[in-house]
Amino acid sequence: MRRSVINMRQVLSTFKESWKVFLAVAAVLSLQLISAGQLKLCGAVLTGALLNFFYFLSTAARLEVVANSPVAQAKKIMLIGLLLRLGMVFVILAVTVHISTELFLATAVSFGVFYAASLFVLARSEVKRKF
Repeated sequence: MRRSVINMRQVLSTFKESWKVFLAVAAVLSLQLISAGQLKLCGAVLTGALLNFFYFLSTAARLEVVANSPVAQAKKIMLIGLLLRLGMVFVILAVTVHISTELFLATAVSFGVFYAASLFVLARSEVKRKF
């Protein structure tokens, strides 16, 4: 098995074990919305979180496939994957903007916050692995 596949599995295991970070971020966002009297936006926060979850899972799946592919095929797989992920984000955000501007902003901000949290978890896994 290639070293990159082993490294990817280590990073993904850390990502899966760090669900508490995402739960804490979702709880804080939901509590802020409830305290501001915006109970209806909690669903938008959940949508943004789920969108980020599927975004990272699809990225991880593509990276694992690419690690075992020849270079020419790997480029094609990554390009198609990027287009699919961006398309998924665009469709979800387009639907929310047609429902209401508030839902769009809540979903987009939630996705951004969870994306930043995901990057934090991945960076933390790299630091742990090096030491």
